[in-house]
Amino acid sequence: MAKIAVVTDSVACLPPELVEAYRIRVVPVRIILGERVFRDGIDVTAEQIYEWQRAGLMATSSQPSIGDFLETYRELAKEAEGIVSIHVSAAMTGTYNAALLAAQMVPEVPIRVLDSQAATMAQGFLVLEAARAAEAGASLDEIVARVEALRPRLRFFAVLETVTYLIRSGRAPALASLAVDVLQIKPILTLQNGRIEVLAKVRTRRRAIEAMLERMAQDVGGRPVHASVFHAAAPEEAEALRQQLLERFDCRECYLTVFSPVMGLYAGPGVLGLAYYTE
Repeated sequence: MAKIAVVTDSVACLPPELVEAYRIRVVPVRIILGERVFRDGIDVTAEQIYEWQRAGLMATSSQPSIGDFLETYRELAKEAEGIVSIHVSAAMTGTYNAALLAAQMVPEVPIRVLDSQAATMAQGFLVLEAARAAEAGASLDEIVARVEALRPRLRFFAVLETVTYLIRSGRAPALASLAVDVLQIKPILTLQNGRIEVLAKVRTRRRAIEAMLERMAQDVGGRPVHASVFHAAAPEEAEALRQQLLERFDCRECYLTVFSPVMGLYAGPGVLGLAYYTE
């Protein structure tokens, strides 16, 4: 185990092989359906979430508890010299605050809790940065500095098939005033200061994908880029988009990642998006 342990939550949507390779500890968000509570990605799959949505079943989510983080931190403290814990934007959920409170109850090792101000693989890239630095032997302060330096360079764009679920979740108030489903407008979403905002509104899904690529080309230029295409129940489109990234850009890594169940709960099936940063 690296001297510094790395923790995140399931909203990061990290590929399982990277979680295993870097020994990243993922604390699952909870999904609630009626009286039943499921752990995101452990007791429930994204496909089950979409089945519930099609059937009109109303599931909700809940952040990991302080106890969940306490258990994780205390276990890691037995071996690690420090812990860095990176979580979904505090502007969207209380996960960061729960982790922060738990960290204050574990005096055995220093714990630094960071607000990613992001979600999905934009958050995931920060976690990877921390894990790679930890594996290379960086100190806790060095890891935190690297994560904080990378955070403002991250970019995130997504197009949704429907905004119904995201509006219902209350996590995208910028969408509430837009009758986008009725008008058949496809909003391109981004993250600004940790909040979901509407970057642009276009008429078709194809145009939305083209617009995301155009924006990425403006950002990246000819520089090397680390990228991820993420999706919710749209694997063929996602792979086609990943191939376009590989052809158009100098990709040092380019992942195809799937929305975790809880992200599918927020956004519904059909989401397609990009997360990336340049060197």
